[in-house]
Amino acid sequence: MNELQVFSELHKFLNGLGSMNYTLAPKSLTLGYKPFSFSGGMPKFATLYGEKRYNCLILHVDPGNQESLKGKMIQKDIQELFHFNIKDMRSFTLKKHEVYVPFEVIHNKDRMEQLKDFVRRQYEIFVSR
Repeated sequence: MNELQVFSELHKFLNGLGSMNYTLAPKSLTLGYKPFSFSGGMPKFATLYGEKRYNCLILHVDPGNQESLKGKMIQKDIQELFHFNIKDMRSFTLKKHEVYVPFEVIHNKDRMEQLKDFVRRQYEIFVSR
Protein backbone atom coordinates (compact mmCIF):
# COMPACT_ATOMS: atom_id res chain seq x y z
CA MET A 1 0.00 0.00 0.00
CA ASN A 2 1.28 3.46 -0.75
CA GLU A 3 1.01 6.27 1.78
CA LEU A 4 -1.96 7.92 0.05
CA GLN A 5 -3.88 4.63 0.18
CA VAL A 6 -3.06 4.29 3.88
CA PHE A 7 -4.25 7.86 4.52
CA SER A 8 -7.50 7.25 2.61
CA GLU A 9 -8.21 3.89 4.28
CA LEU A 10 -7.56 5.31 7.75
CA HIS A 11 -9.80 8.32 7.02
CA LYS A 12 -12.70 6.01 6.12
CA PHE A 13 -12.00 3.83 9.14
CA LEU A 14 -11.81 6.69 11.66
CA ASN A 15 -15.08 8.14 10.38
CA GLY A 16 -16.68 4.72 10.81
CA LEU A 17 -15.74 4.37 14.48
CA GLY A 18 -18.69 6.52 15.54
CA SER A 19 -20.05 10.00 15.09
CA MET A 20 -16.97 12.04 14.40
CA ASN A 21 -16.27 15.71 13.84
CA TYR A 22 -13.17 16.31 11.80
CA THR A 23 -11.27 19.38 10.77
CA LEU A 24 -9.04 19.93 7.77
CA ALA A 25 -6.01 22.17 8.23
CA PRO A 26 -6.13 25.11 5.79
CA LYS A 27 -2.76 24.67 4.07
CA SER A 28 -1.90 21.00 4.47
CA LEU A 29 -3.35 17.54 4.21
CA THR A 30 -3.97 17.22 7.94
CA LEU A 31 -7.23 15.93 9.41
CA GLY A 32 -8.13 15.99 13.12
CA TYR A 33 -10.84 13.68 14.50
CA LYS A 34 -12.98 14.41 17.57
CA PRO A 35 -15.74 12.05 18.67
CA PHE A 36 -19.08 13.84 18.55
CA SER A 37 -20.66 14.54 21.93
CA PHE A 38 -23.91 16.31 22.77
CA SER A 39 -22.32 17.55 25.97
CA GLY A 40 -19.50 19.04 23.90
CA GLY A 41 -15.90 19.33 24.85
CA MET A 42 -14.66 15.97 23.58
CA PRO A 43 -10.91 16.21 22.96
CA LYS A 44 -9.26 15.18 19.72
CA PHE A 45 -8.75 11.42 19.40
CA ALA A 46 -6.62 11.18 16.26
CA THR A 47 -4.83 13.18 13.60
CA LEU A 48 -3.87 12.05 10.11
CA TYR A 49 -0.84 13.96 8.89
CA GLY A 50 -0.34 13.79 5.15
CA GLU A 51 2.57 16.25 5.06
CA LYS A 52 5.90 14.79 3.92
CA ARG A 53 7.62 15.65 7.18
CA TYR A 54 5.06 13.70 9.22
CA ASN A 55 3.13 11.17 7.08
CA CYS A 56 1.65 9.38 10.06
CA LEU A 57 -1.33 8.66 12.24
CA ILE A 58 -1.18 10.26 15.66
CA LEU A 59 -3.41 8.95 18.44
CA HIS A 60 -4.01 11.40 21.27
CA VAL A 61 -4.25 8.84 24.07
CA ASP A 62 -4.18 11.27 26.99
CA PRO A 63 -5.18 14.64 25.51
CA GLY A 64 -4.72 17.67 27.69
CA ASN A 65 -2.24 15.89 29.96
CA GLN A 66 1.13 16.67 28.42
CA GLU A 67 3.00 15.17 31.38
CA SER A 68 1.35 11.78 30.93
CA LEU A 69 3.60 8.89 29.91
CA LYS A 70 0.67 6.85 28.60
CA GLY A 71 1.57 7.61 24.97
CA LYS A 72 5.16 6.46 25.44
CA MET A 73 3.97 3.14 26.90
CA ILE A 74 1.50 2.54 24.06
CA GLN A 75 4.14 3.68 21.53
CA LYS A 76 6.33 0.78 22.64
CA ASP A 77 3.46 -1.65 22.00
CA ILE A 78 2.78 -0.39 18.47
CA GLN A 79 6.50 -0.35 17.65
CA GLU A 80 6.80 -3.99 18.73
CA LEU A 81 3.73 -4.93 16.71
CA PHE A 82 5.05 -3.34 13.49
CA HIS A 83 8.80 -3.63 14.14
CA PHE A 84 9.86 0.01 13.83
CA ASN A 85 11.39 2.77 15.93
CA ILE A 86 9.72 6.15 15.51
CA LYS A 87 12.87 8.03 16.58
CA ASP A 88 14.77 6.44 13.68
CA MET A 89 12.03 7.35 11.20
CA ARG A 90 10.97 10.88 12.22
CA SER A 91 12.86 13.91 13.44
CA PHE A 92 10.01 15.98 14.87
CA THR A 93 9.49 16.31 18.62
CA LEU A 94 7.48 13.41 20.03
CA LYS A 95 4.94 14.16 22.73
CA LYS A 96 4.71 11.76 25.68
CA HIS A 97 0.90 11.59 25.60
CA GLU A 98 0.63 10.69 21.88
CA VAL A 99 1.24 7.59 19.77
CA TYR A 100 2.78 7.83 16.29
CA VAL A 101 2.36 5.32 13.44
CA PRO A 102 4.22 6.20 10.21
CA PHE A 103 2.24 5.37 7.08
CA GLU A 104 5.12 3.45 5.52
CA VAL A 105 5.00 0.69 8.17
CA ILE A 106 1.47 -0.14 6.97
CA HIS A 107 2.50 -1.69 3.68
CA ASN A 108 -0.11 -4.44 3.27
CA LYS A 109 -3.72 -5.30 4.12
CA ASP A 110 -2.76 -7.52 7.08
CA ARG A 111 -0.92 -4.66 8.75
CA MET A 112 -3.83 -2.32 8.02
CA GLU A 113 -6.20 -4.73 9.77
CA GLN A 114 -3.82 -5.00 12.74
CA LEU A 115 -3.67 -1.22 12.95
CA LYS A 116 -7.44 -0.91 12.75
CA ASP A 117 -7.84 -3.40 15.62
CA PHE A 118 -5.29 -1.45 17.66
CA VAL A 119 -6.98 1.90 16.95
CA ARG A 120 -10.44 0.46 17.69
CA ARG A 121 -9.25 -0.70 21.14
CA GLN A 122 -7.72 2.73 21.83
CA TYR A 123 -10.95 4.42 20.70
CA GLU A 124 -13.05 2.27 23.05
CA ILE A 125 -10.78 3.24 25.95
CA PHE A 126 -10.88 6.89 24.88
CA VAL A 127 -14.67 7.23 24.75
CA SER A 128 -15.26 5.24 27.93
CA ARG A 129 -13.30 7.75 30.07
